[in-house]
Amino acid sequence: MAAHVMVVPYPGQGLLNPMMQLARRLASNGITVSFVVTESWHKIISGAEGDAFTSARKQGLPLSPAIIPDCVAPESERSANLMAFFLSLANMEAHVSQLITKLARSENPPVCMVADTFLRWAVPLAKKHALKSVSLWTESVTRFSIFYHSDLVVGVEGCIDNIPGVPPLQHTDLPSPFVTPLRVEFLRCFDTVKEADWIVANSMYPLDCKAVEALFPKIRVHCVGSLLPCAYLEQSDNQDRKMGTSSRIETDCKLWLDCKPAQSVIYVSFGSHVSVSRPQLAEIAAGLMQSGYHFVWALRPDKDASDVSEMLPPGFLDETKEQGLVAPWFSQVEVLSHPSVGGFLSHCGWNAIMESVSSGIPILGFPIGLDQFTNCKLIADEWNFGLQLRRGDDGNRVISAQEITKKIKLLMEGEESVRVRRAAERFRDAAKEEVSKGGRSANNLEALVNSLKQTKVVSSRNIIY
Repeated sequence: MAAHVMVVPYPGQGLLNPMMQLARRLASNGITVSFVVTESWHKIISGAEGDAFTSARKQGLPLSPAIIPDCVAPESERSANLMAFFLSLANMEAHVSQLITKLARSENPPVCMVADTFLRWAVPLAKKHALKSVSLWTESVTRFSIFYHSDLVVGVEGCIDNIPGVPPLQHTDLPSPFVTPLRVEFLRCFDTVKEADWIVANSMYPLDCKAVEALFPKIRVHCVGSLLPCAYLEQSDNQDRKMGTSSRIETDCKLWLDCKPAQSVIYVSFGSHVSVSRPQLAEIAAGLMQSGYHFVWALRPDKDASDVSEMLPPGFLDETKEQGLVAPWFSQVEVLSHPSVGGFLSHCGWNAIMESVSSGIPILGFPIGLDQFTNCKLIADEWNFGLQLRRGDDGNRVISAQEITKKIKLLMEGEESVRVRRAAERFRDAAKEEVSKGGRSANNLEALVNSLKQTKVVSSRNIIY
């Protein structure tokens, strides 16, 4: 009988997606996966085009939902009050524990729980039920090292150059939780993750080799990324990729991009979680228009707008109807993989970085919070496949249209563009190699699968609940 694993994602868009990809990798290697979701998230996933559960079933993958009651603050509160949302994650523990007890009495009891690192109750709960524990860190190992070595950061003035495997940082480069009450809550996760049987990261060794090696004597973090759809990673390179006919991206966008020269379009997106002020949106709009470059802009209506047109300067959409496309959503993976796209104006969320790296697309970083200032610093100064448009010391300053236009041109043309594009293409090639047979990420995943397959079920009669 196939080994059975419970997979418990962090209930948020950006962190749920890589966990789903890890679950699919496990299932495609013969592991039975129960994917734990709240009722609300099950409706969201099941209602989405290309429903992940239906898709897995059609492909014969042993991946199915395991539904628990709604016990977490709604996604809208994640933006409005991250502390309240984060604290509400503790409500999941009792329901997951009940689910484990129920499944333990089934014909194929679980042998392991794979959970997001930010679910700090997960590793102790797995041990309580005599399950193997795997912690998925959905971000860079470099950022993992910053949190793991938080005692080396707190109280240090000036340049921080003593974190193992991490380049010198200013305080403004640190993840934003370090300067909020959330820091204490985040750090508690690292007290429990040390006890996990495996820690895997949605990253790849060529990006995070210094941090992986520096952590190795203390704690082993295994890169298994990029955790993107396999079909996407198997593409040869950006120049050979063609956007699929899937209705996940509007037909008019595909046709529009097909008519544009190679690497002539800049894609703009600030993710599904962060928001940009109206004054800043006006400057971004003007900067895009003045740059002269074609653009595709994924712009979600904010809470005060019913349509994206209400968020932009009057007349902008009419003036740029030949220059760009603006819509609430595009399939980011497909847009970035289109040969017409040559740059990405991004908030520098980790999923966006992984998608951009795997396409060989250089990034113009506009970080807003959380891990994004750290990521942007690494992109520009350590990995060299992008430029910084906004830094942590910009504070709440509105970046002008002139600055935006200047940086777009640096990203898209001239010597600086050549430099960052070559770096992006090197990492693209490395990303493909990492997940190919014999690559480090592929080998780490294979080792994890083999370990799970060899894990024996512990009789529930021997467990004290």
